[in-house]
This record gives sequence, C-alpha cells and structure tokens, in this order.
Amino acid sequence: MGNGERDKSGSPLRNSLWNLLFRVLSSTDFARIAWTTVLGGACSSFFKEPIDELPLSDNDASRLALKDRFFGLPDHRVYDLFEFFLVDDHAGLKEMDRKLIRRGLNDLLEREGSNVRLYQDRFRPYQDYLGFDEVAQAEETVRLFDMAAAQRHLATAVAYLSRRPEPSFRDAIREAVLAVTAVAREVAAREVGKEAGEAPLVVGSVAHAATTAGMPAELVRGIDLLLHRAHTLSGLPIDGGEPPAGEGPVDSREAHFLVVFASSLIIYLKG
Repeated sequence: MGNGERDKSGSPLRNSLWNLLFRVLSSTDFARIAWTTVLGGACSSFFKEPIDELPLSDNDASRLALKDRFFGLPDHRVYDLFEFFLVDDHAGLKEMDRKLIRRGLNDLLEREGSNVRLYQDRFRPYQDYLGFDEVAQAEETVRLFDMAAAQRHLATAVAYLSRRPEPSFRDAIREAVLAVTAVAREVAAREVGKEAGEAPLVVGSVAHAATTAGMPAELVRGIDLLLHRAHTLSGLPIDGGEPPAGEGPVDSREAHFLVVFASSLIIYLKG
C-alpha cells in the first residue's frame, strides 16, 4: 500500500488484511455480535464518529459498515486501525481474536511484499530479517539492563522510522545516535567507577568505552567513522559548535542502515 492514498478498489494487501480480520472475527463469533461490537468501538474511539445511527442491532449490516470504512481509509491509516484493534480495549476484540490476528499478520505481510512487519503490536519498517531482528534485540537489551535513557531514545528512533504517512529519517538517526551515546557512557562508567570519577558524555564516538567493551583499535576507528556520519546527519551539535544545517532529505536506505548499525553497536557494547 502507498502513502496517503485511498484504495477503495482494494489492493491485494488491503484485501488480504480485510480477509484476515473477517476470518478471525467470523470464526469466533458464536453469539453473532462481534461485528456490532467492533463497529461500535471503532466508530467511537478510532473514527471518532457519532454512533447513534449505526446498525448496531444487525451483525451483518455492521460488518458491511465497517468494511466500507476500512476500504475508505488512506493506506497508512489501515495500519493504524490494526494497531488500534490489537492494543485498545475500546476496540471490542476478544483476546483470542487478537492472538489469531497477531499469529497471521507477519506471514500475510511477507506474502504480499509489504515493507512493514508487526513487532510488539506496532508496525515497523522492514528491509530484511537481519536488520529487523537487530533493532528488536537492541530494544530488548536496553530494557533488560534497565537503561532508561537508551531505551527511550531507541524506541523514539524506531517510532520516527515507523511514522505514518511520512517517516522522519533525520530524527530517527538523531535518536539512534543518542541511544548509542547513553549505552557507551554506561559501559565507560564501569571503568571510571573504579576511580570514583564520572563517565564522559561523548556523542559520535565510542572510543571512551572501547577498553571496557574489549574493542580492538581498528574496529573502534571504523565504528567512529560511521558514528561521525550518523552524527553529521542527525543535526546534533558537533564538538560544541553549531548543529549542522541538515538541509536536504536524508536517504531512507541510509537512515535504516544507520539505525540498524546503532542497534548492532548497542548489542556489541553490552555483550
């Protein structure tokens, strides 16, 4: 699906998403109230429509009313709707329905060639399994080590990459750089702490954490070159000076690469 366009005719991906929702809700709708419940919840809390004239006494009519709204959404809002179904209690889905949808979504998205995948009930940008798993593992790493600042910056980086309809690539790179900065400072603090000092806050380098992390000098030089590139694109100040102008668009492929690189670096530093 593209960005911002309405697809009432139904692309293969949109049709498949609707068919998944239809199969799941219909298969567990023994009381024949699922569609009226979901329509009421969606119109009240997602579409923000008045609900007094909805066909809430007719399950089939409610299904058709929801279908009309589903196919009338701009493409990016279809993903918003599925996130609403999966996380919002006002959506009216049973937990079993949510589990069945989660189970089927990523296979469906892969089959239809989508550029997103579902992770923790949010749709994330996807290029390949390696990059997707690296970001997910980095998020888990900073969570397990209770690194609040790094966790916040990494989650924000992913949110900027995932923002619909238009991602913010420069902001994503900035947050990824800050996540690495937070992790490197925490790693460096292990060594500095022995002398009751304070670990430095260094943006755009991990040299101060290299000894503690056991990083060879050649690797540090290569990492710092990539970090410098990310730092420059991020718009953050360099060496205490003015932030780079940051004019012109940031290439989406480079932004994804740098966020994945930052995620891999976080895993390495905490390994």
